[in-house]
Amino acid sequence: MNAQWIIGAGAFIFFLLGALHLRITVADMKEPKKFAPANRALLPALMNTRIAMRKDVKNFWLSYLGFHFSHSVGLMFYALTVAYCGIVRPDILADVVVRVAIVAFGASYVLMSRAFWFVIPLAGSAVGVTLIALGMAMLYS
Repeated sequence: MNAQWIIGAGAFIFFLLGALHLRITVADMKEPKKFAPANRALLPALMNTRIAMRKDVKNFWLSYLGFHFSHSVGLMFYALTVAYCGIVRPDILADVVVRVAIVAFGASYVLMSRAFWFVIPLAGSAVGVTLIALGMAMLYS
């Protein structure tokens, strides 16, 4: 497998994580299950209060789902950008600053997964960023 496709494979993992996250978020809009609190008695409270920062926010639950939407879309955008750079325009990756930024952003998901989330995003982001870094090292070392 050549370096460009290794980068693409790493990007695909990030895209898959973002797409699955988006699918769960959309499903939770209709019937809260996956991102709902384990203590179901808390869900009505989340739907009937707002975050303290602003009075014009609809409710905490919708703010929470909005975060999940933006998180999903951001992750998919990162993945598509990396895939484009790696597969279509590898010349962009000749710039060391671009390579460092791409790996640092991916590595931030590893750190966030370890600190805040669970094993699936941790493993996925670790494998994804490793493939991306490996592919870029093969291209430009």
